[in-house]
Amino acid sequence: MATPVQYYYSAYSAYAYIGHQYFEKIVKGSGRRIDHRPFNLIECINSIGSQPISDRTEASLEYHFQRQRDRWAEFRNVEMPRQTPPSHSNAADLADRILIAGIFSDINIDHLAFKLMLSHWTKNTDLTDGNQIKEILISENFDADELLKIANTKKVIDTYEQNTEQAIALSVFGSPTYFVDDDMFYGQDNLELVERALQKPFKK
Repeated sequence: MATPVQYYYSAYSAYAYIGHQYFEKIVKGSGRRIDHRPFNLIECINSIGSQPISDRTEASLEYHFQRQRDRWAEFRNVEMPRQTPPSHSNAADLADRILIAGIFSDINIDHLAFKLMLSHWTKNTDLTDGNQIKEILISENFDADELLKIANTKKVIDTYEQNTEQAIALSVFGSPTYFVDDDMFYGQDNLELVERALQKPFKK
């Protein structure tokens, strides 16, 4: 049986959101499944030596997180607001752990991950706010109280930390990052290459 495609991301990541549906489509089309690895994005970026967001120029931020973001959203046909949601600076630790809790509860979280991303980007949902996340879980017919409870257990917190440590060890540059049979592809702009790798591995 083919190995799952590892998916390192955080639920508030703009580019994970933009690429998620296309990624899900090509992985399912290949007959494989997605191995979700939510991780602490900022901790990883700071640990591997990438330039901190706070140190980047206004021109760089405008290009990567506004113009380029908007073009890719249009290209992928994904709804994207003109302005970054105010809650974006709060990160997504709780939402990431909710997804891990879903995995431990044997829930297919492919769609739930997208719903959390969609709600954050289009409705300014704070992905660190339990009450706001609970509304999404209820709307998707999940046992919200149970998942929130599991998300705060040591097992889930430890897994979140392990995902982050593994991302650092692999020099994951950001979110999203995909691994097809140990071949790393950083960024949703490489999904066409991911699709090709799922059909025929690249030479090494």
